Amino acid sequence: MQVKGSDDTLQFADKFRNYSKEDGHEYRKLNKRRFVLRRTDKTYCPNCKTKNNLNGIYCKECGALLESINKKTYDFSISNVISKISIKDSFKVAGFATVMLFFISLVLKQILKISLGNYISYVSIFDILLLINGGNLSILTNANGMMNYGSYYNFAFQICALILLILPVICMAVSYKLFMKQKNTDELVLFRQAIGVGVMYGVILTLLALLSRNSLSIGGGYLASGYSLIYGVSFISVLFRGILLGFLSILYIGTKKEYKENNMYLGIFKQVVNTVFLGYLIVFVLLVVGYFIGLSYVYEFGISNSISNINIFVVISQLAAYIWGFANLNPVTIGSQNLFLPSLFSSSLSIDFKLCLIAFVALSALILFISGINLNNKYKTQAKKTTLIFSGFYAIFMGIVAIFTYVNVNGGSLLGYNVQMYMSVIFTIIISFVYSFVVTFLGFKLNN
Repeated sequence: MQVKGSDDTLQFADKFRNYSKEDGHEYRKLNKRRFVLRRTDKTYCPNCKTKNNLNGIYCKECGALLESINKKTYDFSISNVISKISIKDSFKVAGFATVMLFFISLVLKQILKISLGNYISYVSIFDILLLINGGNLSILTNANGMMNYGSYYNFAFQICALILLILPVICMAVSYKLFMKQKNTDELVLFRQAIGVGVMYGVILTLLALLSRNSLSIGGGYLASGYSLIYGVSFISVLFRGILLGFLSILYIGTKKEYKENNMYLGIFKQVVNTVFLGYLIVFVLLVVGYFIGLSYVYEFGISNSISNINIFVVISQLAAYIWGFANLNPVTIGSQNLFLPSLFSSSLSIDFKLCLIAFVALSALILFISGINLNNKYKTQAKKTTLIFSGFYAIFMGIVAIFTYVNVNGGSLLGYNVQMYMSVIFTIIISFVYSFVVTFLGFKLNN
């Protein structure tokens, strides 16, 4: 059809034209995934109530349109999600990720041999693989000797090095791209994939934990002295953490740009993960810089003796998580220090490091404030709802960080020292929710 009128009118028409007048191709492509044709009434015309054929588009009596364009929705009910999970694909992703971690554990065992010497022969590849995924190592010893008969010592080692958790995440990402990414067609499919891989990964790690439990006897002879050991990784710890690792990794990796635009929850979930990671990364970098310019915070926490043989970057990567937790106003225990903002200045830390901790609190407030601004830019008219969703996800994710960073070395009378570093999971979730909601809501409102 020829459009007639002034040059301005023609330019205006061309600007908003949907199809090319030369070859008819579309100028604007509608994202058809977001919409679906749906009838409000399956049988009867909404206008004249005449009974119509199910395949009809228009009413045979009055000609009214029987279908309307609606935004596509998904059924996230438990039965619908679980019934269509692909066990085969989930096993491929979780299994191949485990195989990759097995070979990485082989390399790590050779590296550990440098510091542990022949003692590394008592540690299996599967033990290392499970510890990489945040498993708890428990040891029961029985010492027998002329002066010491039948003495029992219980050891509990829960040392989840946060820096090592990146290894299963990377393996999960590679495996997902090989076996499952091409089948990720919408948000519901992604949710099924995340649940399937998470559960399968947790089950695989649990089986490895049950199979890798070991017993060992050392000594004997003329004094009939020696030690017997029973040690292994707790299968409950790796089941729970394996499910979390698999689920969160796939959900984050598989969230496409259009999913964030279509689904508020996925968009905010990804923003929360990015926010926590950004805060942690900045704290880690600043702690590294502080260490090299002479801040003695490792010694002030009273953990220098127990970590003297551990690479300092591994230690700082762990401390960064606790400092970020403190920066979100959470109570934190690091060695001999109990950190909480109201009682910070009554602690025995140096004034320099106390001021650094205050600066970290200001940093967390700034990052959350900017997150509130970003929420406003995306969801301008839904301040309370979006900040509540953000704060809920943020609190849950901070709680997960607290779970994965719990350190407890109970050496008992044999080692002579105990080391604890942790954030209370319940307090972390509650305080992080309130704190993040207040700051992000403020950022959201002030950006209007």
